[in-house]
Amino acid sequence: MKTRRYAVFAFAALLAALPACTVLNWGGPPAGATASKGNPDDIFKEGEALLAKGDYKQARKKYNEIRAHDPERFYDALVEVRLGDSYYEQGRYAEAEVEYKRFLSLHPKNKAAPYVLYQVGMCNFKQIDLPDRDPSFAENSIKDFSRLLKEFPGNPYEDEAKEKLRLSRAFMARHEFVIGWFYYEKDDYRAAARRFKGIISRYPGSQDESKVLYYLTDSYIRMKKYDDAKNTLAMLYQGHPNNRYALKAKKGLAGEIPAK
Repeated sequence: MKTRRYAVFAFAALLAALPACTVLNWGGPPAGATASKGNPDDIFKEGEALLAKGDYKQARKKYNEIRAHDPERFYDALVEVRLGDSYYEQGRYAEAEVEYKRFLSLHPKNKAAPYVLYQVGMCNFKQIDLPDRDPSFAENSIKDFSRLLKEFPGNPYEDEAKEKLRLSRAFMARHEFVIGWFYYEKDDYRAAARRFKGIISRYPGSQDESKVLYYLTDSYIRMKKYDDAKNTLAMLYQGHPNNRYALKAKKGLAGEIPAK
């Protein structure tokens, strides 16, 4: 959170210090534009100061006020970013996402696009809840961060996006395991195996992969699908040789697979 807040307000400080905001191609007046009454440059700086103080409502009023004094629409892109930032910093992620996505739809090649797409991912990431809850936010964050890494390789948010992507995938793996475990406990081993297998294929290397492989093996054994059980057990031994689930499988599950 500290890193993200620093990035937001670092941008604010930089932009406020530069009258010609086109240096970053985020929007703003062209170099050499003359000042006038209700100068949007001054109004923008007032909005930045309010945003930095946490007065989000008044900051949004200032950003929206710019449009009345900017007939050439130089500030449109920048205002959309800042409106999104104001909602994000306030914890109003759904509204922030709307503003960010509006920006991306209108200015997909703008220099701020990587930042804004990262923020869209964060809007979803911040709303990820417990593994037994609605997984849509984790699914959306995976899509957003994956898109960022694909469309803007080497962007300044790459490392953070990769970490958030890893955590989002870990959440989805746990979510799928909760559902698989529900079926396993109900003795519906076919449905359980389908969920466990999906975790292995869609979220390889997840934190609980050894546990998933163990219960997938056990599900196959209970369905008498011994070839599948043997192959899954081999994956467990090879990928997690010293893990407690591998040791547990050697003591129990391995003996339940008939030798040919």
